[in-house]
Amino acid sequence: MDLKINREMLPVTEVILDEMQEQSVELDYVLPDYDPDIFRMIGCEIQPTIVTSTTGTDRITYELRADIRVLYCGSGSTLLQCVTQQMTFTRNVELPRPSEDPIVTLRPRTTYANCRAVSPRRLEVRGAVSVAVHVTGDRRQEVIQDVFGMHVQLRKVPVEYAAQKRRAVKHILLNEDVELGASKPPIRSIVRSSVRLGHEEHSILAGKLVAKGEASVQFLYTWQQEDGTNGMEQMQFTVPYSQIVDMAQIDDTYRGSVDAQVIRCDIKPCPGKGGSMDSVQCEIELRLCCTAVKTASIQLVTDAFSTVYPCEQETVSLQIDMPPEPICAALPCSAALQPGDTIPACIHDLHCQVRNINMQLLSDTNRIRVSGMLCCSLLAGDAEGTPMLLEKEEAFEVYTDSDTPVDNAVLQAEVTPTDCTYHLSSDGRISVQATLMLRGCLCPSARHVCLSGLTVDGENKLVRDGDYALKLYYGVEHENVWDIAKRCRTSVGAIMEENDLTNEQLTTAGMLFIPIVQ
Repeated sequence: MDLKINREMLPVTEVILDEMQEQSVELDYVLPDYDPDIFRMIGCEIQPTIVTSTTGTDRITYELRADIRVLYCGSGSTLLQCVTQQMTFTRNVELPRPSEDPIVTLRPRTTYANCRAVSPRRLEVRGAVSVAVHVTGDRRQEVIQDVFGMHVQLRKVPVEYAAQKRRAVKHILLNEDVELGASKPPIRSIVRSSVRLGHEEHSILAGKLVAKGEASVQFLYTWQQEDGTNGMEQMQFTVPYSQIVDMAQIDDTYRGSVDAQVIRCDIKPCPGKGGSMDSVQCEIELRLCCTAVKTASIQLVTDAFSTVYPCEQETVSLQIDMPPEPICAALPCSAALQPGDTIPACIHDLHCQVRNINMQLLSDTNRIRVSGMLCCSLLAGDAEGTPMLLEKEEAFEVYTDSDTPVDNAVLQAEVTPTDCTYHLSSDGRISVQATLMLRGCLCPSARHVCLSGLTVDGENKLVRDGDYALKLYYGVEHENVWDIAKRCRTSVGAIMEENDLTNEQLTTAGMLFIPIVQ
């Protein structure tokens, strides 16, 4: 009988590029005439954002925006002044090799930010931003799915893999007009704003992906009365969104996921019904990165031999991706700040960030370990109302259990602080409690050494060590029946039937009858 081999093309994900790019941020700024002279610097911040990105055959081009915010006080006043500027940079990333439809992930973070007053009318900002660039791509690998003829025995393992992947990106704009309320003073200037995304839901309906969620907006502003008294107030509100994203050829057999990202949040004060600045216009731009995956199953041939003829194998080691599993975990974290020479009398604003995040999958306990630095920035005031910026970085290490096996898996997730609270004691000590949200997906994968080629020498038969139809073999505990069959050049089914075995691995040691088959 001739040898017949059925082959299959499997998609295999490979890492094409994994590197870090650095971008310096330098700003020399002269204050406009309507801003007061610089008397005391409070602090500065650089917030990086990836605005757009395009992927070609050999390179990635992306636009990086750095939002710069500098806080200071003028002479003889406790009113906080805020200088905001934007800088954009266009960067290229050369790909080491072309790939069909690569998946590009760009994660920016602030490396450092410093500012100083060169003169009463001029300030200088020096900082750096790093962008983590991660690129993966799929290639097709031919493997053997089945073999018929020439007394070939096969060892197979069932594998579920991501057979079809669909991706789409949609930009949306959210607009909201919000009134401060009667208890809030009118706005003089907005000092800081932030957006956190939560309560995300998605579903596939009639060939489209429906994404729902909400954007929680928080901003801090300054106010000043006619008598010169001034201060700061916080305001927060929530903007829901619901979007339909067109994704070709998807149905309810696909599993969807959505990665929502904030591109910008513009908040502008505007006059209300009474004519004072007691309302805001908010415009939020979001990027929805949608993915839909359809799975399939295959029996991979991992080993083969012929009971009659000599044969040679060609093997290939494959890392096969399985369907991603969403992950969302709340991780508690804390930090403590000791007072300096000036004891804070009140806290106006608390802002937390995380840096140097390291996520490790612990296969022995099936847990995820997250470590890094919790960076707390508190805008406070002393007894006279003079603003001060208190900053503290504290290392953390937290754990969360995983419902999905983490062995040979890849974690694609982000850690963002949320629900940050503080407690100011009478002696000026400040304790900060933060909840770190781990959001993303766990991409399980399995490495298999499978057959990509098989050659059987049909001209020469294997020579047996004797003419017999049955032999005795002493099997040891946990020995695989396949290894016994291959060693004795017989079939797994024949050994199991002859010895009434129900498991392809021996549970106890003992003597086995080995029937010889052709």
